[in-house]
Amino acid sequence: MLQEFRVDNFKSLINIVFKPQGTNLLLGMNNSGKTNLCQALRFVSGTSRRSLDACADEFVVGRSGMTNFSLNKSTMDFYVRARIPHDTEELLTFEYKLTISPPQDRIRDTTVRLEREVLRVTGGEFDGTVLFENLGGQTRLLHEKDIMNGEPSYIETTVPVDTTMLQRLYDLEANPIANRFKYYLSGWMYYDLSSDAMRESAYRPRETVITPDGRNLSSVLYWLKTANERAYRKLLRIIQKMEPELDLVNFYTGAENNVFMFFEDKEEHSLSAMDASNGMLRFLALAYILLIQPAGNSSPLCIIEEPENGIYVGFLKTLFKLIDPSADYPQLIFTSHAPYFIDLFEDHLGGVFVLDRRKGHTSLTQPEVAKVKARLEHFPLGEQHFREMLG
Repeated sequence: MLQEFRVDNFKSLINIVFKPQGTNLLLGMNNSGKTNLCQALRFVSGTSRRSLDACADEFVVGRSGMTNFSLNKSTMDFYVRARIPHDTEELLTFEYKLTISPPQDRIRDTTVRLEREVLRVTGGEFDGTVLFENLGGQTRLLHEKDIMNGEPSYIETTVPVDTTMLQRLYDLEANPIANRFKYYLSGWMYYDLSSDAMRESAYRPRETVITPDGRNLSSVLYWLKTANERAYRKLLRIIQKMEPELDLVNFYTGAENNVFMFFEDKEEHSLSAMDASNGMLRFLALAYILLIQPAGNSSPLCIIEEPENGIYVGFLKTLFKLIDPSADYPQLIFTSHAPYFIDLFEDHLGGVFVLDRRKGHTSLTQPEVAKVKARLEHFPLGEQHFREMLG
């Protein structure tokens, strides 16, 4: 579980400290920095499996303008602290620090470079032990089995400065603990579902994780129905709460590498995904993300942008009830502007965060739970946000 995330000099984020709970909500006006915080989380997650340049291009939408325009600082800093179960039942606490520098010249120097990277772990045989340290490509890497035998030793090597050491890790036998953190970080998911994308029909076998925009929704659900009928039926019962006349979510696979989704009632009247409402497709995707996808722990942390778009408020409550507050995974982070969705967090006030755009930067605060609770008798949480009583 992510305990703390810090970011400095990333777009509007200067020295931001984010300490999420199990279920979280980011609030703020347009241009307040909610998406920037989500991008920072996505960027750090992405660097565990891709080059720095690729992450900047995909998750930050370009390498220029990554740093804060009003802060005279050439590097960006990120910090992750997380408690993660290992093979045993004990939890390990990881601390990961990453410092990078964006391109210094938009024409001659377009590469994002790694300046420093450190991964530490505490728990079991480890007590703040450095698993690896990377200084501009000069790396020392702990042979983890040696420390378990009481003889810690480090291997010195070099890695390219356009990638992290975390991304280069591969030796499961010598570095199982460091790789455990890598797999945790790389499993973070982000969703900003697109109505047009969710209507696409491209099929890839054995897809179980929905893409950020939802373009593989038909492919994922087709695999679910063919591979796990029980889970498919469970999902169908949730969808029937939105559409009681629905009897089946079915698929047509006549075209090569394509699967077409359609909906049927008991009289075999059908409606294709192309003709279904935006709200129905979004509800279906979110129900899968919240109900089915966590079964394989495929998303230890899941960011969902504005889930309320196109969905009737009563069905939002149905979706929210799918969240298991006692589960360690997935840890959820929502953004929203909808008062009725915000109201659903009245029992999760410790996970409410407010972002505000100040002169040249974003501030992040947590409302005082006792004060917010006291006001709930007169003002629902969404109303308090509307009246700017939470900042």
